[in-house]
Amino acid sequence: MASSRTRRRGLLTALSCLTALAAVAVPAGSAAGTPRPSLHQVQRQVDALNRQAGTATERYNDARVRLAAANRRLTVVRHREQAQQAAIRAMQVDVGRLATAAYKSGGIDTTLAILLADDPRSFLQSAVALSQLGRRQSDALAKVAQARRQLATAHLEVAQQSARSQAVSAEMAQQRKSVQDKLAQAKALLSTLRAGQRARLHAATRAAADRGHLVASRSRTGGAPGYDGPATGRAAEAVQTAFAQLGDPYVFGAAGPGSFDCSGLTMFAWAAAGVSLPHSSSAQYSSARHVSSSDLQPGDLVFYYSPISHVGIYIGAGRIIHAPHPGRSVEIAGLNSMPYVGAVRP
Repeated sequence: MASSRTRRRGLLTALSCLTALAAVAVPAGSAAGTPRPSLHQVQRQVDALNRQAGTATERYNDARVRLAAANRRLTVVRHREQAQQAAIRAMQVDVGRLATAAYKSGGIDTTLAILLADDPRSFLQSAVALSQLGRRQSDALAKVAQARRQLATAHLEVAQQSARSQAVSAEMAQQRKSVQDKLAQAKALLSTLRAGQRARLHAATRAAADRGHLVASRSRTGGAPGYDGPATGRAAEAVQTAFAQLGDPYVFGAAGPGSFDCSGLTMFAWAAAGVSLPHSSSAQYSSARHVSSSDLQPGDLVFYYSPISHVGIYIGAGRIIHAPHPGRSVEIAGLNSMPYVGAVRP
């Protein structure tokens, strides 16, 4: 009887050990009751993170445009400050000469000097000259005082503009880190997939890029398809250039050739037509004439999200070409596939 109880205790102990080992062996995130996310779920989360990275990219681009403007302004105010300093130095030399001349002319009381003068008429002429010298000295001193005030203003402008440039630089660093963080999170999510799932996801991405390259090659030989009336002039050149980039990968901050972010693609396409655009979707929205959605023509730039963080180029028939976000390639999409904000015509 005792031996039977001993055996049962031994079996229970063994079962307890096996249960503990099984709990340790279950990988994090896949414990009992917590199923591994499906390929579709992971892909949806990764797309969301990549979209956030794309938004951060455009904020980075916008900050880069503002930094360039701030630095140009800083250069202007620094030159103004230097010119003001040079003007003050020249004025100080002039004031010094006047002071020396006044000292050499003597400081005798005018009335006494007239009484002692052998020739009062000669002295009166000298007194007029001294009076004029005094006025010149006063004018010069007044100019120096004004120049010093202007220099103080220039100093302040330089300090303020330098602070703005530093603030925008800090914002750029923050947005760059945000992009990197989102991409790292997306990479970590993808690493949770099984090898077969990763292969299917990669194949789907590759197939989409290949379709883009196929459309691009056809457009180069047979003209860009899908126009709602052919593009003309510079717009035609911009659209054809955009078509030629189909299948090229999205890359943070890139403006071609071979890789693009969204505003980099539109900037590249219109540069081929001789039109300069800033590398920022929000800056591009402010850089040209706005057109209504009912008046869209191929070549127009269309903008999405509020605040604006995405741009594509309209190609007609309710379609656009755009660089979607990290993990995707330049592709054709529907005009209203994203929250539409407005359009401009470069």
